[in-house]
Amino acid sequence: MKKMLFLDAATSYQNPKILVGVNERKSKTICHYQVLEKDQKSLGHDAGDYFTIQFTNQTLEEKASSIQKEVEKVLKAFLKKYHKESPILVVGLGNAEILVDSFGSNVTNKMIATNHYNDFLTIPKITLLNPSVMARTGISSFKLIDLIVKDLKPDTIILIDSLATKDAKSLNRIIEISDTGIIPGSALRTNKEINRRTFNIPILSIGVPLLLKNEEGLYESIHLESEMEQISEIIAKSLNHTLLF
Repeated sequence: MKKMLFLDAATSYQNPKILVGVNERKSKTICHYQVLEKDQKSLGHDAGDYFTIQFTNQTLEEKASSIQKEVEKVLKAFLKKYHKESPILVVGLGNAEILVDSFGSNVTNKMIATNHYNDFLTIPKITLLNPSVMARTGISSFKLIDLIVKDLKPDTIILIDSLATKDAKSLNRIIEISDTGIIPGSALRTNKEINRRTFNIPILSIGVPLLLKNEEGLYESIHLESEMEQISEIIAKSLNHTLLF
């Protein structure tokens, strides 16, 4: 089961203090939530900072660059806090063979890897990884990431994955960025959390709700393919621009 959108829990939570900032910008709403350790259990989400960028269909179609700018602002704030000079590992989680689960690799496939350019010392070292799912590889995403972390020693990991939501209005309309981790393929009990506690380095997570969960089951938008392509392009450009330029 996919990780649930943080906003689903936040909107029904009784403690309004977790919302520390709201910015309304025409057809976009940017919210900043801060979860303390005492709120973790009630919310079902780890302590940390969560930013949600909510946009309309018209904005996605006509003003994608304005969404990109908001994503870049959040990324720059997190990276200023966590990233120094070591390499960055960007991981596209999920199964590339299943459309709704291919979001992570869809983003990383549009990004620029630079870790192999040893002659250009001023270029930031970016490594991209699409670990797929254990059913395809026989090894967990956690283990693959662990092997690369031990070799490259990055100072930050960025995880990209699709999310699930209970609110149809959020479907394909929110980008969530947090400094908390994730459990890839969380339906499998053998999978481990990928977070700061397990790797001892900062973990940023970028997710978009592409699955609608209700009492009857899981559903996806009829516009999933085209809208996922648009959103993955926005996030890939944001990451390329923020990390490299």
